[in-house]
Amino acid sequence: MNNGMVENWKRQRDRIDEMIQNYQSMPQNPINNFINTQTPNKDLIEWRILNENEEVDNLYVQNKTLFINDNLMVLKGVDGKLEKWEIKKIFPIDKKDEKINQLEDEIKKLKEMINNEHAKPIEPVGECNKSNADDDGNVDRKPKGNSKSIQKQD
Repeated sequence: MNNGMVENWKRQRDRIDEMIQNYQSMPQNPINNFINTQTPNKDLIEWRILNENEEVDNLYVQNKTLFINDNLMVLKGVDGKLEKWEIKKIFPIDKKDEKINQLEDEIKKLKEMINNEHAKPIEPVGECNKSNADDDGNVDRKPKGNSKSIQKQD
């Protein structure tokens, strides 16, 4: 019985040695044995935050990718085509801040109106284009309407 067990262990050792030898003779690069049956989605866009030192022109993309930072948004296609937009951050404000901004705008407009009023030259209210006096200052006192003289009878 002892000899049977020893022979069994020797066979197991030989199989393990063979497995080790087969493993060591395998290529070192792993082989991916999977098949991707999904087709890429044409509407899929990746999104990445753009660091300050990164330039979108020099970045490689496998899918259409949207890069964004504090003031710029760039859409880069696989073909390298770029579309760029400038971004302005808008922070939410409460009702009190809205009212303050509205009043500040009104004050600014009123100040502009006041400054514009002082900048205009003073113009006369009305002008006389015709004078009924001659160059010597004599006034011609002719009636301007149609009138008839009426004599009083006794």
